[in-house]
Amino acid sequence: MKILKDLVSAFLAGLMISIGGAVFLSSENKVVGAVMFSLGLTAILIFSFLLFTGKTAYVFQNKPKYLLTLCLIWAGNLLGCMLTGLMVSFSKPALSEKAVEICSLKLTQTPWQTMILGALCGILVYIAVDYFRNDKDLKNYSKYLLVFTCIPVFILCGFEHSVADMFYFAVSGMLYSIDGILYILYVSVGNLVGAVIFHNLKLFIKEKVKA
Repeated sequence: MKILKDLVSAFLAGLMISIGGAVFLSSENKVVGAVMFSLGLTAILIFSFLLFTGKTAYVFQNKPKYLLTLCLIWAGNLLGCMLTGLMVSFSKPALSEKAVEICSLKLTQTPWQTMILGALCGILVYIAVDYFRNDKDLKNYSKYLLVFTCIPVFILCGFEHSVADMFYFAVSGMLYSIDGILYILYVSVGNLVGAVIFHNLKLFIKEKVKA
């Protein structure tokens, strides 16, 4: 039953990120679209949905089965993005065309470039998610401000978020190809590496300060 609940939670997270992605594609102003995209992650954090990029940093601090849970979350996020992508591409073909342009440009990157951009995004998402979840006071508006800062920053910098890319590639129809699948995997690895390194360096500094 827990597996099913985790899968549904991850599916809903994929749905929320996809809605953020749809807002970005719909916005004429890139800055406005980037800011409004943040609504997706905010909803995920408020409802405690399972998002791959919000869980990767702790992969080496949990039991071995955590890696399997992480894979389940990734799959659930993908399903949510695939379904939302199909609905958006069917109901708003213009967004599908825009997504094709974006994804075609993304595929011109080398795997190393993609993973590096994914790692930088992983750091920013980790900062927003870790701070939000460690502060249980929902009335502390500074943590919402951090979400609405970190997320637009990674979008405007062109850093790569694996779940957002799942949606863009699903809308474009380019997800269902070898190149599309490999691209998502490269970004996912980058997101994980960036978050893990940043998280553990933060812990290392804290330990040194205490010593």
